[in-house]
Amino acid sequence: MKRNWTSRDKCMVWWKNEDGESGSWWEGRITAVEAKSHEFPDSPWERYSIQYKTDPNIHKHNPWELNDPEMLWEHPHIDHETRDKLLSYFAKLDRREKYDIQALNQVAGKLEFSNRFPVSLYPELIQIRLKNDYYRCVEGAKHDIMVMLLNAEEFFTIAKNIQLLGKTRRISEWFRRKLERI
Repeated sequence: MKRNWTSRDKCMVWWKNEDGESGSWWEGRITAVEAKSHEFPDSPWERYSIQYKTDPNIHKHNPWELNDPEMLWEHPHIDHETRDKLLSYFAKLDRREKYDIQALNQVAGKLEFSNRFPVSLYPELIQIRLKNDYYRCVEGAKHDIMVMLLNAEEFFTIAKNIQLLGKTRRISEWFRRKLERI
């Protein structure tokens, strides 16, 4: 997005294969830079016309789809020391509060939970995201952890499960203290 792409620049675009699981980089050249619509001249949507080496057709692309083959690019992620610290918090909880963590994982699979909360966050999902460098910044990981716990508290309040509500509040407070240090 930050690169000022112009006509005749070389670029690379990732195209998924028909199987949807794999893909490849296609080399191309920008043939035109123009607004998709005169109503929105500053819009980035489909602003770039690309012609690929192996395809005579012109394809419209967004700037976030274009990659500069000359630029080294690293996927933004949390530094691994912080990521490992967050993962260690989940491991500590799993040892101390194993059944409560399992309950949080299980409740996310229930329809009444997933229908209430658009993004059903649960410990296992957040751990997978951490391990796979999903989070670009630590604030994103902290946010998901706190949303997960707030959703669980709300769910257990509505379900009138006083025992799990109390345990979830205790876990929330523990996590708040830990996350303040990061």
